[in-house]
Amino acid sequence: MSAEGDLNRLRRDLVAYLQRKGRGGDEAEDLAQEAFVRFHRAGHDLAAPDARPLLFVIARNLQLDRWKSAAREAARRSPDDIHDLDAGPRALASEAPSADQRLIGRQDLIAAADAIRALPPKTRDAFLLHRFEALTYRQIAARLGISVSMVEKHMAEALRQLKSARGG
Repeated sequence: MSAEGDLNRLRRDLVAYLQRKGRGGDEAEDLAQEAFVRFHRAGHDLAAPDARPLLFVIARNLQLDRWKSAAREAARRSPDDIHDLDAGPRALASEAPSADQRLIGRQDLIAAADAIRALPPKTRDAFLLHRFEALTYRQIAARLGISVSMVEKHMAEALRQLKSARGG
């Protein structure tokens, strides 16, 4: 498949992922486009082995940001309610992550991408197909030409190495 075909497939997969997570067609398209823009601005390369999962994480974070923004806007417009002191513009506690939490999150994302990149190729493929394309173990086995049992072993190994990379 051509590079343009690969890019179109990646875009379609990303839009489908966002739609499954709760956004309609046009909004999912907008989020996918924004994810590609942020990915590019951050200096990432689409040819890198971790490009796909990183792009999906960026898109998911953008989606979560939009949901939080919409919730804050709805709370701002609603009348104050004594039973709702943890939401809205006069909240006692903010759900917005602090600067140090955002930095830790970014560091965790980099560490996860490094750990995924370090996985053996078949293990990485199985993990990415399951986590980011939501394929079943049977579907992964068929796509990779291996047994379901082998997919289970690859997933266990991937999770073990990712947990180890987190320091747990």
